[in-house]
Amino acid sequence: EGFARLLDEATRRLGSRWDLVADFSAYNGRDIRAALAGLRGRFGRYAYISSDSVYEVSAWAGDGWLPRRRADGAGEEEPCVAEADSARPADKATQRRLRKAEDYGDRKLEAEEALAAGLAEHAAGSRGIALRLPDVIGPFDDTFRLMAYWHWLHAGPEEPPQVPDARAAKRPRLEKKETDVEDPVPLSVVFSQDVARFIVALLDTDAPKDAPLCDAVNLACEQQPDLRAFLGLLATAARLPAPPKVVTKARPKTFLPSVDRPWSLSCRRMLEVYRFAPTPLPEVLRCCADWFEKACTEFPRDALRAAMKLPPGARKQAIQSAGLTCTPSSSSSS
Repeated sequence: EGFARLLDEATRRLGSRWDLVADFSAYNGRDIRAALAGLRGRFGRYAYISSDSVYEVSAWAGDGWLPRRRADGAGEEEPCVAEADSARPADKATQRRLRKAEDYGDRKLEAEEALAAGLAEHAAGSRGIALRLPDVIGPFDDTFRLMAYWHWLHAGPEEPPQVPDARAAKRPRLEKKETDVEDPVPLSVVFSQDVARFIVALLDTDAPKDAPLCDAVNLACEQQPDLRAFLGLLATAARLPAPPKVVTKARPKTFLPSVDRPWSLSCRRMLEVYRFAPTPLPEVLRCCADWFEKACTEFPRDALRAAMKLPPGARKQAIQSAGLTCTPSSSSSS
């Protein structure tokens, strides 16, 4: 109620409707309902920053991600996860099982559901869109996951980055294989600057024709390689030899991806309906790699925090390679 009152007062002082509300903080349905109560329909568009983790509590996830026909209408191509695939399973027991395994995705989907319900009931003339983001990468990323991999690649081949053995994954793509060929998990990412660019573009464009009152869109780089190939692209971006040496383990130390879903995200709605062209993945990684190099001098505390994520041997080599010390200056990006 307190947040709703503050938002109501801010809107009153504005003296008009908000053209766009960008919500990066709502975690569940309660948060969305509080925001809508304060806004009272005085906005044009509500952009909710959701997550691709919503698919982890879907009926498809409940079925173990077995192959199925694509929901984005792309014919006989390999299955991928489209926006329509977020429907929850009808079975309550399966819902509870998925919720227990993926509380974050469950709450983010609950927030999307609350936004759709609130718009339909209380916000005539307003629209909503949920941006379903995979792992976000870019400069000033305070999770330090990608920067940790950058350090690991610079640490040398003595203790190389670890990648998963797909045959040991808890959710293999196919029920059974006749060969030992690995079936890797695709790594979906989105550039932080693309998220900002998409949201700003909403100010200058109308909702697509036939779009629902509360829409959803996967926002991601089109190229979605497995971790091994991703590290090769990162090595190239960092001007290091590629492909880099990696070691396959059944239980590797990894930082990306945050979900082990066996299918890529569909980008078809982003590309064809919203006509948004994301930054190519190699270009994103070059931007990040250049920033990581600068950060070792300009933000040594953050650079050290990223390096400290690595196993002991690689950590020591990475810190030495980056010219860092264990007692950096107070300079920080945060």
